[in-house]
Amino acid sequence: MDEKDPEIINKTVGCKTCKAVNRRDFLKATAAAGVAGLMLDGKEVFASGDKKSQSKSIKKIPEGFTSDPITEKLIDHAHKQNIDLVWDRKAHCEFSEEGNGGISGVCCFHCNMGPCTLGEATGYEYGACGATADTIVARGLVGRVTCGASAHVEHARATAKTLKGVATGKIKAYKIRDKAKLDVLYKGLGCKGKNKALAVAETCLSDLGKDEGEPAWLGYKANAERKATWKKLGILPTGAGAEISQACHRTHMGVDADMTHLATDALKLGLVDGYCGLHPATDMQDVLFGTPKLVSSLANLSVIKKDRINIIVHGHEPILSEKIVEAAEKYPSPPRSINVVGICCTGNEVLMRRGVPLAGSMVQQELAIVTGAVEAMVVDVQCIMPNVQRVAQHFHTKIITTNPQAKITGATHIEFEPEKADEVAQKIVKIAVDNYGLRKSNKVMIPDHPPAKIMAGFSVEQIIGALSKLNASDPLKPLIDNIVGNNIRGIVAIVGCVTPWDHYGYRHLALTKTLLAQNVLVVGTGCWAHVAGQRGLLEPNPDYPGVGDGLKAVLKAVAKANGVPALPACRHMGSCVDNSRIEDVLNAVAGYLKVKISDLPVAASAPEFITEKAVSIGTWAVNLGAMTHIGGQPYVSGSKNMVKLLTDGVEGLVGGKFYVETDPNKAAQTILAHVNAKRKKLGLAV
Repeated sequence: MDEKDPEIINKTVGCKTCKAVNRRDFLKATAAAGVAGLMLDGKEVFASGDKKSQSKSIKKIPEGFTSDPITEKLIDHAHKQNIDLVWDRKAHCEFSEEGNGGISGVCCFHCNMGPCTLGEATGYEYGACGATADTIVARGLVGRVTCGASAHVEHARATAKTLKGVATGKIKAYKIRDKAKLDVLYKGLGCKGKNKALAVAETCLSDLGKDEGEPAWLGYKANAERKATWKKLGILPTGAGAEISQACHRTHMGVDADMTHLATDALKLGLVDGYCGLHPATDMQDVLFGTPKLVSSLANLSVIKKDRINIIVHGHEPILSEKIVEAAEKYPSPPRSINVVGICCTGNEVLMRRGVPLAGSMVQQELAIVTGAVEAMVVDVQCIMPNVQRVAQHFHTKIITTNPQAKITGATHIEFEPEKADEVAQKIVKIAVDNYGLRKSNKVMIPDHPPAKIMAGFSVEQIIGALSKLNASDPLKPLIDNIVGNNIRGIVAIVGCVTPWDHYGYRHLALTKTLLAQNVLVVGTGCWAHVAGQRGLLEPNPDYPGVGDGLKAVLKAVAKANGVPALPACRHMGSCVDNSRIEDVLNAVAGYLKVKISDLPVAASAPEFITEKAVSIGTWAVNLGAMTHIGGQPYVSGSKNMVKLLTDGVEGLVGGKFYVETDPNKAAQTILAHVNAKRKKLGLAV
């Protein structure tokens, strides 16, 4: 298409005045008509050099891809009841897409002289204050990374405060479940004092508040080469609070107006996310609730049972959900047995440690309620759609918010306090049990597809433990030998959200399957794991369908050595914060081979990212030295200079870079080419 008539991401022609677009119905219509795809305006959204990444948005069902029948049936069931879902809603901002305005990151709302929109949408080159597109885009990016980092920092803070309360005896509802890991953390962090749990907790809390020195977890977890690189660039963070506060100040109207200076702040905030959020949250949760080990369970929305009292735990922090599971197990003589299932990352947390079934990903949370069989959805923080309360009004379901930082208008709020964890959990379970009597049998519709079998629990400790059965004295050697021998071509971490603006889970599934067929070991976290589980990629199938011969042989050997019939094709490593486990693996492999992480045949991918957290995690991954693929542009294409910096220039600074591609098949080929290039540079067979 001519540059003067650019395509616009996710926009249907002739719908400039629409307030909402039911993309799913439009998708069906175009597919039925045999149209190759929606008549979408498109645009080069985020590319480096001459290589273009075109937005494809929703199109007809790709060849070889089968839509998830459970999701489809529940969407249809909701529509018959006039319930709108995340697939149907799309609020329209005047300049969000017109002339590639807001979607390219050039709309600014930082002060009341605006809002200002630059670029094609208006023809303006400067905002009211004189800010350029470079400045506006950079401030927006820093703002998103700041928000994402703060989410994980607050997760770590909640966990540290709970661990501190357990250590002092103030909180009696929890106990230390992994003393060995506590010992490792105590030593690794250089803690002092006889009360190890207290010392570890206070070390984390100190990292969140100090404004001098580097975070203790960064000193402990990051390898020496990375720390030297970050120090040279001047991006070593101090405390989370100081860095987040300074970032908010720098992005305030009339402060920082230099794109490069702002971009380096984004890199620093990515490190805040990793070492003041991800690592401490994961490590302290393992201490409190146990380090995950292999566990078998089930996945998809049909884990919700018609003949049981169903409680859903949803969000990201497992501090309360652990107690919900306990309270449900101990509840005295309910009218029917209680079935606790998980959604989003809270679901991943209780799966990894307790085997609780996975009901669905973040975008399926409304559909869980649409089954009509959920007595209570108990939510904590992050990725909770406010619309769940509106959907629940069509049924008997109680939406129960629990975190003091997160309420939803109309929902029941029962504030969680770790000191009263058992009491709060028992109260919530009783509400669900009592609510069962209000369920309307004529509104219950659970698709009759059996749940998928899954195996999870691949913490670093579990992976090393499994490899030690092959070589007890040198557990990493079998993994390294198979990478060198090309049975494992490389390692790719696929993480992040599931987008509602494509066929459910398509990008995750297509990318994962292509990599597995090419002998790439896929590890993952977050909502990717829900899709992978629902579509059979976490099932321990001894036939290993679709897996390349080299990787298949490795999986069979490890399974045999560990006395299990099979392992899943992919490694489910946990929730969003558990991306920290992936760095531990990369550091171990890089250390064994005596190379940088940026030299390894590895990559990261968030093919369906949605949230600010995904942007901050991606920035952290780039800091580590990984090429990081994202399946959509993060509102920066309005600044060619920022695009060039993120997709090219940053590689010369930290070794990693961003790569954007919405088409998972194209992304897979680029990732494979990247892995091959790294192998060749290391002198390994391709």
